Parts: sequence; C-alpha cells; structure tokens
Amino acid sequence: MARISVIGAGNMGGAFAEALSKRKDISLCIYDSCRPCADKIAGAKANVTVLDSMDQARGSDVVVIAVKPQVLPQIYDQLSALKPGFFISIAAGVTLEKLTKNLTSEKVVRFMPNIAAKIGHAVTAVAYSPALSSDERKMAMDIALSVGTAFELEESLFSAFIGISGSGIAYMFEMMHQMAMGGVRQGIPYPKALSIVADTMLSAANLQKETGKNAVELEAMVCSAKGTTIEGVAALTEGGFGAALINAVTAAARKSEELEKKA
Repeated sequence: MARISVIGAGNMGGAFAEALSKRKDISLCIYDSCRPCADKIAGAKANVTVLDSMDQARGSDVVVIAVKPQVLPQIYDQLSALKPGFFISIAAGVTLEKLTKNLTSEKVVRFMPNIAAKIGHAVTAVAYSPALSSDERKMAMDIALSVGTAFELEESLFSAFIGISGSGIAYMFEMMHQMAMGGVRQGIPYPKALSIVADTMLSAANLQKETGKNAVELEAMVCSAKGTTIEGVAALTEGGFGAALINAVTAAARKSEELEKKA
C-alpha cells in the first residue's frame, strides 16, 4: 500500500486530499498548520492520518506539496529532509528546475490543476523531471486523475495551458454570464437562463468528446443555410469574438511567463 502525504490542506491541497482519502489502496497522511482543516478532511476514515508535524511525512512514497508559492522558500529545508520516493508540486509558477534544486531531489512532478478540482472535475497539466521511472510517472498521473482529467505536457507549454484551462475556465464563466444576459434580454429570468446556458455548454463539450469531431465541423453541422445559428455566428465574428478569445489566451500565457520568472 503506497503512503502518500499531502502538505497543505487549502483549496487545492484539500481537493487532492479529499479525493485520495476515498481510495482504499493508499495510506494517506495530511499535514496543515491549521490542524482543523486537516481533521475535517480526515474525518473518521481508517486510511487517513493527520500529522502533528511535517517531519512525520518522512518515509512517504509520494509527498504532494500544496502550499502557496510564497510559502515554499520558508519550508524547502523541511521538505527536502522528508526524502520521499518523489515529490509532486501544485505550487503555481515554480519550475521543475527550481523545485529539484531547492528540494535536493531529482524526482519531482509538477501539476497545474484548475479550480474545478474542488468537485472532481479539474483539468490538470502534468510535467515530470527526467529522473522519474515509468512506474513513478504512472503513479503521479493516477494521482492527477483522482481530481478529474489530466494531460502530460512539456513544462514549456504550461503557460499556454494556463491560458486555455487554468485561466480559461474563467472565460467560460464570462461567456455563460453574457449568454444568460442575452436570454434575460429576450425574456428568460437570469437563473433559468444561466442553467440553460450551463447545460448547453456541457452538451457541446460532451458531443465533441463523444464524436471526436473537430469543433469547426460540429459548428458547421449546426449552421443551416439562412438559419438562426449562422446569423448568431456572424454576429460573433463581427463583434471580434474569435480574436478576443485568442488575445485572452495569449494575455494570460504571457502573464504566467512573467510571474514564473519572478517566482
């Protein structure tokens, strides 16, 4: 039975700990400076232990670092002393190079999940340091999949991933809101309009995933000659919708690169 220790039980750490706590094939340890936060996740689960100190995570097969990036410099020495099989870091903007150096470990994995980890529907980017074995990579990916879907990416593409997923999820919320407001303008109350839009987004995503068809091909299927949909698509094009989305992804990616250099 693998022993996995999660350091930090905040939003992201808590989401991973909660998901891992449901598995019976691992022994989960949780440490947080706020003991009640860890206790709440552990509950009465037999396979979960709340640690009194970070040092008790020694001997873990995996240590998941889920503290804020600005906290890391203060605890690198403590983390390094744990000497697990490998580390997983969820700290935004902290590169594998910096992690391997400061953790004095050649075996480090970097995760970049989005906020939906809280409900088990995160999209997570995963990058490995070269020293990880295939079995260790499989274990890391298995942990990433515990909170949703996951994609292996070169670390150099993490900023692009943030643009389309980490930050991109906010663009979805913005589109949901504006479409719902369009429904309000046409007479549908906002709560109902928002629910309709949310279900429509899910139906579009599910259709693309199930069919595997290109998004442009699916869009063309909905657009009948001289129909309602092509009129709406034309309005989006005239309003600069496509360019605005591309610019949003680019802006978020550039900001991510700036912050990574400062981390």
